[in-house]
Amino acid sequence: MLMSKLNPSDIQMREIIGKKIFRRRKQLRLTQTKIAKKINVTFQQVQKFEKGANGLVDLRIRSLAAALKIPESRIGFLIWKYNKKTKEKLDA
Repeated sequence: MLMSKLNPSDIQMREIIGKKIFRRRKQLRLTQTKIAKKINVTFQQVQKFEKGANGLVDLRIRSLAAALKIPESRIGFLIWKYNKKTKEKLDA
């Protein structure tokens, strides 16, 4: 899906998740290549996740959380659900 076809709240969600991934990766002093190998994607794909260009599916979120040493109970750290009617952030 092209970024232009996403609604603004979906784009914002991807960008926020991407920033969280980037900060956590830097905190652990890991390269995009190391994370990519751990979750079986290319470093370019990790780059796209961090920039918010590509969304994450459930399976990829779980493997990425494991690679970033985020416990299952904290996966909400990466996931934001957005209430489209009220535009309020909800915990996942």
